[in-house]
Amino acid sequence: MNIPMINLKAQYKKIQKDLEPKVTEILKEQQLILGKYCTLLETTIADYVGVPYAVTCANGTDALILALMALGIQEGDEVITTPYTFFSTASSIALVGARPVFVDIEPDYMNINPALIEQKITKRTKAIMVVHLFGKLCDMNRIKRVATKYRLPIIEDMAQSLGSAHKGKQAGSFGDIAALSFYPTKNLGGIGEGGMVLTKRKDLGERVKKLRVHGMGSVTYVHELIGFNSRLDEIKAAALTVKFPHLESWNRKRMENAAYYNEHLRDLPIMLPKIVDSSSHIFHQYVIRLTPRDKLQKFLKEKGIQTGIYYPLPLHLQKCFSYLGYKKGSFPVAEQASATSLALPIYPELTNRERAYIISSIRQFFM
Repeated sequence: MNIPMINLKAQYKKIQKDLEPKVTEILKEQQLILGKYCTLLETTIADYVGVPYAVTCANGTDALILALMALGIQEGDEVITTPYTFFSTASSIALVGARPVFVDIEPDYMNINPALIEQKITKRTKAIMVVHLFGKLCDMNRIKRVATKYRLPIIEDMAQSLGSAHKGKQAGSFGDIAALSFYPTKNLGGIGEGGMVLTKRKDLGERVKKLRVHGMGSVTYVHELIGFNSRLDEIKAAALTVKFPHLESWNRKRMENAAYYNEHLRDLPIMLPKIVDSSSHIFHQYVIRLTPRDKLQKFLKEKGIQTGIYYPLPLHLQKCFSYLGYKKGSFPVAEQASATSLALPIYPELTNRERAYIISSIRQFFM
């Protein structure tokens, strides 16, 4: 059996008949950038998340950079974030000239530890950037209390969490501004790169809309700000509008797969993801933790099962961030997660037979 980490071909078969006519329509009309499908996507996602402003852009990294620029983050500023995340969380901070200040993660969900944030705040701190890692919401109530106390804006990196919610409140609606990715492997993935900035604040929404087109306002070639080019193509936007109605069912299937894994692996010496409710974790990745991680990964590969390591080296130990002065041991929980984490296939199209094969293979490893 051959089981990939994600099966985009299987997903495409389900939307092919709805998507291809829209692609043909766009090619005939030749409205290729920032047209009606970009507008439709913006209003659809804004309504879903529960914020008034949504601005499409070229990719998730640009969404983070645009969010930071809209908040006025610049050289000499500090932004608090997590060292256990995808690279662009911290690189976006560095790219606007600011300094990433890392805070260790909590052990259960591997999100930023709210109890450790306040001690890292200085007079140079200008924002807190949280990451809802693997689709699990951070403890936003505790984080918001700290942010409110110090009057700091919150940026939500929700690249992996569209659809996760707490008591009906969606990821992307807790902070001041949020960055979303439509990379093909995401829960709502596009047919190429894509991103979006979401915000409840009018000033930030209007600023982002200008920044993504070189700082232009309503008058063409008149630049109010120094921005850059980060526009979304119409074909990509159209594909996302076709996929969006499936998001809830796809997320439910991911959660069902996670529950199945937890049920059938609970007696093994593996640390499993906690499932405390039916909405706050949409399982962009299903990540287990164990000491013989590399041996299990090799064994599963031989059985035809692809797995992933997210992330093999925490950001504070990356060579490019050595100037920050962190060392091995600076963030022990993040380092432990990097050394022990293994992601199993969790995509919605995973069949019952494939799930059972993955379970039997893991159990065989421990025999």
